[in-house]
Amino acid sequence: MMLLLPAEKIAKRLQTPQPNRNTSSTKGEIAEYRDEEISDLPDNELIAAIRAAQLPYLSQRFEDRLEYCDRDVLERLVHLARHCCRNQGH
Repeated sequence: MMLLLPAEKIAKRLQTPQPNRNTSSTKGEIAEYRDEEISDLPDNELIAAIRAAQLPYLSQRFEDRLEYCDRDVLERLVHLARHCCRNQGH
């Protein structure tokens, strides 16, 4: 179940500049994330890490709506992205 944010939080998140794709995390960097680092990342960097990991079972439709997800969901997805990147040998 996807938890949705209140409209004002969504608007603020959409206004936050997204990291440049050239400077966003690589799969190798995502594989090295520690739990504390994931907890400290701002929402826009969590979203960038999820997109950079290219999770095979995350639909494009869901990926396009990551800005609307609760922070807890984003952190869980980054933990999953880290696991996938490690399994891919990064």
